[in-house]
Amino acid sequence: MRLPCYTMVVLCALLAVGAGTAGAQNNRFTERSFVPSPSVRAFGDAGVALSGPDRPFFYNPAHLPRISSYFTVVGMQAAASQNLRDQVRFFNDRLRPAIEANFELEAEALESLYRDAERQGRRPVRGTGAVVVPSFVYSTSGIGIGGGLFAKTSLNYRLDDAGLGVPEAYLLSRTDVMAVLALGFDLEAVGLPGASVGGTVTRARRFLSFENKPLDAFAPDETALLFRGSTIQVDLGGLYTLPWWPFAGRFSVGGAVYDLLDSRYEYTYGGAPQIPFLDGFVAEPGSVEPGSADREATRARRLFRLRPSYRVGVAYRLASASVFDDVAVAADYQGYGTDRQHPLARVHLGARAEVVEGVTLRAGLSAGYPTGGLGLQFGAVHLDYAVHAFEEGRAPGQAGTYVQTARLMLRIQ
Repeated sequence: MRLPCYTMVVLCALLAVGAGTAGAQNNRFTERSFVPSPSVRAFGDAGVALSGPDRPFFYNPAHLPRISSYFTVVGMQAAASQNLRDQVRFFNDRLRPAIEANFELEAEALESLYRDAERQGRRPVRGTGAVVVPSFVYSTSGIGIGGGLFAKTSLNYRLDDAGLGVPEAYLLSRTDVMAVLALGFDLEAVGLPGASVGGTVTRARRFLSFENKPLDAFAPDETALLFRGSTIQVDLGGLYTLPWWPFAGRFSVGGAVYDLLDSRYEYTYGGAPQIPFLDGFVAEPGSVEPGSADREATRARRLFRLRPSYRVGVAYRLASASVFDDVAVAADYQGYGTDRQHPLARVHLGARAEVVEGVTLRAGLSAGYPTGGLGLQFGAVHLDYAVHAFEEGRAPGQAGTYVQTARLMLRIQ
């Protein structure tokens, strides 16, 4: 699909606002297809060592033998960074007219535009919508199996300094469709009580469009290409709950490695389908410059490579306390291999407690930013809300943005 670059921003914003958003793992450092859980996000994004129904597919498949069976009929998830509305308004009022005028503005107006754009772009913009239709976990006799269909569409947008006072725009729009199958085993039968292992295989189909260049290099008739790619992701995880723990509750250690196979997305040009609700912004199939699609597809393979990543963590859980039930704390360390992000930006800490039946409060610290949220359960209806942050810079506080996430699920247990 080819769209004028400025309309791609509008399209992504409409998708983010209309379909909702939910952040994946830091998109700057991992390209895995991933649907996060707002209950984990509110918990400081610590999810590898504490068992729960939201964790076996994308956090740690070794949880499968430890959780009760369930069937999720449908789930819908929505989130948006707090500055999304301001960015959309700034684009409509300031950037779009400037792009349509080819940036042929008076010097003072152009300088003001660049200055305001740089100020607006200091905090990245994120938006994602996710749907689960359906998923299940079946656990019995030390064996757990799970699977599901997931879809997620996301937007990343930020402005950096390109030099000479001109902001550089970074825009990434991608949609992932995933079929997931996971299997986990309790190892007590082989003489390892408290230990379990698991693996996940994900067949992912991706639709990707991106731009990354100085703001004044955009033109009204410029187009952004949509690429299609597919891959198979393989994740492995382990979990160990200390059977000799001398205190009340359970202490667990867990870890997972993601994308073990060298199965990269082989992006190809995706064509030019119609966009019926954007009159006047339909690209002509024959208007792509010869060779440009192949060059951009090669660039996409280089920029958005699928690299291994990992999580390790610990968790301590009390089934009940003097006041609250299901009290737990956890800590994760998340790594992306060759990136240069500061170690503190990879640390995740969380705490939770069920204050009354069906109401759970969560809080934590993720990449140096406080997080929080709550979960509500009314029979088969599950509602989760989280406020969390992402750090796209190298150190906490450098290029972070807060995101609000909400999820509604119909789950039968």
